[in-house]
Amino acid sequence: MSKLHLVFGGRVKDPQGLDFDTKSVDLVGIYDNYHDAEEAWRANAQRTVDDAEMKYVVVHLHRLLEPELKD
Repeated sequence: MSKLHLVFGGRVKDPQGLDFDTKSVDLVGIYDNYHDAEEAWRANAQRTVDDAEMKYVVVHLHRLLEPELKD
């Protein structure tokens, strides 16, 4: 099974939180390994580093789909 990862970002109300403004969500992509997902996350996070209200994250979709499996 592939270990799918979702990379997305957008404006947040609090830079330390995860309360995204759904109107500004940027769906970067879904990746079948963490390495590629991290590269995509890093590229987007660095591109917006000067904007404190922009945040990008990696979501481990495989953990949501099959939470009983360990990495």
